[in-house]
Amino acid sequence: MIKDITGKFFALLPLIAVPLLNGCEPEPLEADLPQEGVSAVTAAPTFVYPGEESGIAHRWQGSDMVFELRQGKGMHESFTATFVDDADVLAGMVKKYADYKDADIFSLLPSECYTLPVTVTLSPDKEKADVTVSVINPPTGTYVLPLVLMSDEKEIGVQYVEVVNIPASDIDMSWLDREPSVTQPRFVAIVEAAENDIRNAGNYMLYPDGTDSPQTKRPLFDMVVLFSANMNFNEYTSSPELYFNDNIRRVLDNRDIFITPLQDKGIKVLLSVMPNHQAIGFSNMDISGDRKMITDFAKEVYDAVQEYGLDGVMFDDEYADYPTTPESEQPGRPMVQMGSFHFFIKALRDLMPVVEGQAWKDRHNLITLYNIGPSTNALTGGGGWCLFSNNFDIIRNGSKAGSSKWDDDRITADMRSVKEWVSDPANEPVLEEIAQIKAGEIFDYIWNANYARGDRHDQVGVGSSGQDYDNMPIAGLTEELAKQKYGLAAFEMSLEIGQLGNIQHMAKYWQRAYDSDTEGRIEEISATLANQARYGYESVICFNLQYVPDVWKDSPNTNLYLQDFPMFMQGFGYTGSPAVTFEGTNYDTVMSSYLK
Repeated sequence: MIKDITGKFFALLPLIAVPLLNGCEPEPLEADLPQEGVSAVTAAPTFVYPGEESGIAHRWQGSDMVFELRQGKGMHESFTATFVDDADVLAGMVKKYADYKDADIFSLLPSECYTLPVTVTLSPDKEKADVTVSVINPPTGTYVLPLVLMSDEKEIGVQYVEVVNIPASDIDMSWLDREPSVTQPRFVAIVEAAENDIRNAGNYMLYPDGTDSPQTKRPLFDMVVLFSANMNFNEYTSSPELYFNDNIRRVLDNRDIFITPLQDKGIKVLLSVMPNHQAIGFSNMDISGDRKMITDFAKEVYDAVQEYGLDGVMFDDEYADYPTTPESEQPGRPMVQMGSFHFFIKALRDLMPVVEGQAWKDRHNLITLYNIGPSTNALTGGGGWCLFSNNFDIIRNGSKAGSSKWDDDRITADMRSVKEWVSDPANEPVLEEIAQIKAGEIFDYIWNANYARGDRHDQVGVGSSGQDYDNMPIAGLTEELAKQKYGLAAFEMSLEIGQLGNIQHMAKYWQRAYDSDTEGRIEEISATLANQARYGYESVICFNLQYVPDVWKDSPNTNLYLQDFPMFMQGFGYTGSPAVTFEGTNYDTVMSSYLK
């Protein structure tokens, strides 16, 4: 295991020795690499970067880098070393380095952009010799400079220097001071990291008054959500833990490449967290005793936000596979219970407090919810339990209090467990504690998964007469707060190849689903937009924004998203002529599955 530039440890294959004088193509990747915790003091000469002796990957910070060639332990020899400069060899090393990092984003730094000493000499009376590497005016992009030091056809050491040159943004940062409105809401893009490069989201630009008014240009998206980290269950500690799959890890471990370009434009980058089919989720963490399960996981989420320089987190309570009966064979996993998410969100807010008067541009403590799952009020995704309402009476009395979902002849075993707990007088002190947690005030944003269900912020269900139950908002979410924090128009932006071979929106998420067996929208998009405007919501979420090629089937391709967002604004009541453009590199480092 060796350290990369973020301090994380990852495994690399053995390097291959470099035969410089034979006729075969050299393969300069064979020497054993330093192992974690192994001293850099060896019996052989070593080539290291001071302070990072156990690593071979280093980030150029804009100034010369001084490496060291060191004598082996107990050695006092004289030798001269040179660097491998064969372009094909170095390019091959870059390819292997990209494979090791699981990020096909690196190019070989052009030879005219760096200088190395012609030779490095170490005399018997010296323990080390300095090796200065100068990077000169690198072009825009993400590069690697492999350094292979050789002496008498023997490899002494290999190091890699990452050179990331991101051009300064030309965005007028005063856009961050804008006040969102119904007609110009905060647009939020959720990007599936397994198939899409989140940097693309930062290249969509909005001209609210058209491209003839460039002074109004601003990024289209206020927030980009990296989808998704997972909430797993650790069998050894019997507690939840935060898990990053390889796709999420690739982005987080290379934050300067993927995340910084968005933040430099003022875009907030959030991490999505969702359960992972392991019978543990936000809604069934143990609320008894000292609630260590809850506070520890909240601290882990907080630490991730801090470590990776993120601006917040989005919770998505799907795919937990919660235990369905008290007797379920799920060791260590409690049943779904009232207050689990309440206490968790409060614990996280205590770690990430809102500072009074804090400006949007200074927010790095956003806590948001994708409104889906059992504990929420949303009707989709097995939800509608309304555990965020803090209306305990509706759980105890079902239809008599406003929702037949909690009637004894309809509830499932897991709901019955919640109902019995809420109805037990011995739990009144905890219920009173839960009642003080106003989740609607704690969350900065709550976005609804209404491509499948058109739920409002205050909607629980629909009675036999078609009358909405309007008395069940998330606790603390007043009408005024709902306008600022809630988003009804949650659009599923997935694309597909149509019957004519064209790229189009996936119909079931984009058109009204008349077939009751088909998951999809329950209303036309125009109706969704009208409802968003009717209730005054100032935030919109768009799920699964995908890579759209500039050319498709050897012909210029129309990017559907450039049409969608002006249409959204006009549907919200905007009377201007907005335009959306894509400006910058169209990254396809991870190809979307619909194009494979």
